[in-house]
Amino acid sequence: MKVFFDRISDLIRIEKETGRKLRGKKIGVITNSHDNVIEDSFYIPFQKSADYLGMEYLGHAHFNANILNQQTKIELTFI
Repeated sequence: MKVFFDRISDLIRIEKETGRKLRGKKIGVITNSHDNVIEDSFYIPFQKSADYLGMEYLGHAHFNANILNQQTKIELTFI
């Protein structure tokens, strides 16, 4: 995750023209772990970055890596 935010920072500081092209784009986050839920605070950096960059934050979805059932596959299809 750190590398992702480092590259976003590069777009703001170094590749400014490319960074400006993110304005108006949409972003969402998909996570998985061996737990059924993840703390909402995990997503705050994504939400704040989207807001700062003028992007629309679509939300997030979390899936348990141990449980890949038909419902999960359907949800992933529509994300």
